[in-house]
Amino acid sequence: MKRITIAPRINYKEKIQDLGFYFDDNYWLENAYYEFSKKQIEEFEKATNICYQMYVNAVEYIIKNDLWDELHIPRYIVPTLINSWERDELSLYGRFDFTFVNDQIKLLEFNADTPTSLFEASVVQWEWKEELFPKNDQFNSLHEALIQSWVDILKEYDSERVDFCCISDNLEDYTTTSYILSTAAEAGLNTAIYDIEDIDCQDDLFYNKSDQHIDFLFKLYPYEWMFNEEFGKSIPNCKTTFIEPLWKAIMSNKYMLVILSKLFPTSPYILKTDTNPLISGNYCKKPIYSREGANVSLYKNGILDCETDGEYGEEGFIYQELVEIEPQNGKYPIVGSWVIGGESCGIGIRETDCKITNNMSYFIPHIITNDIKDLKQIN
Repeated sequence: MKRITIAPRINYKEKIQDLGFYFDDNYWLENAYYEFSKKQIEEFEKATNICYQMYVNAVEYIIKNDLWDELHIPRYIVPTLINSWERDELSLYGRFDFTFVNDQIKLLEFNADTPTSLFEASVVQWEWKEELFPKNDQFNSLHEALIQSWVDILKEYDSERVDFCCISDNLEDYTTTSYILSTAAEAGLNTAIYDIEDIDCQDDLFYNKSDQHIDFLFKLYPYEWMFNEEFGKSIPNCKTTFIEPLWKAIMSNKYMLVILSKLFPTSPYILKTDTNPLISGNYCKKPIYSREGANVSLYKNGILDCETDGEYGEEGFIYQELVEIEPQNGKYPIVGSWVIGGESCGIGIRETDCKITNNMSYFIPHIITNDIKDLKQIN
């Protein structure tokens, strides 16, 4: 894994906007890329599939041992979550955040519920690669995998319609939701998108803006928010199937890292994680519920090294073994490895000027090397 500095494409902002990408100018800078060997990509693919299976085992452990209070999941929703799991409701996506430590892949967390960075990982970086490095490959079959997953969902549920909702005045959420909707449309589904506040609840049933009952709902909105709102109280009786499925509320919980540390202490991917500060004094303190790197603190020898602010932490924190991310040209990269339909199928890299990946991080594209001598260098 190597960071290469290059000059941005001429008019690259217009080019990515033509794809429908209108995020902050400082998010996609296009002044660098990462290159991976084929062997490194194979290792990420292997780690992703193994970690996903470990998460599956951890969900079974939580259900068997009734650990809902530790996850701060409301008891009223538990039977519905278990039913969703036992019915094996289909999942669309999830993203593992990995880093390298002494050439060993380490799992930082799993973003199992919301699809941050999916559009840029799937479409934007592929178009970049096709223009600049057409002879090189990229670990990226995300678009095709999303369409196939929708085909599978269409077949499984025998439905031709999915409603999509998000917070529509959030540009990133709306753009990402619109992109995922486009893949569902390519799979042959009828679709519509609206703000989540436009969903009408009548007698615990959910209706869209056309006053149709919502049979299948894609929502870019965290489950932990829903469960603590009046909206959530109707979920057990609403007769709506959600995408992501309800059981993803378990996997998206950071207490899962504690469970993984307990169940798989010898796994090379798993970092020691506990509900109390680690004796070594070297740990990352994370809220059980949080988004975009908020309220994360890094400690070295028991002394605070750096932290981010935010509004999370009410449910408590977990303490994960601290890893020293090796900077690349002064940047700290995190590899987001995607699972689509339960299988590893692509990565995207985000990097920061500090040690905590947050909502100010940059997205950096990547390629897979053929022969280092054949790489096209751009000046």
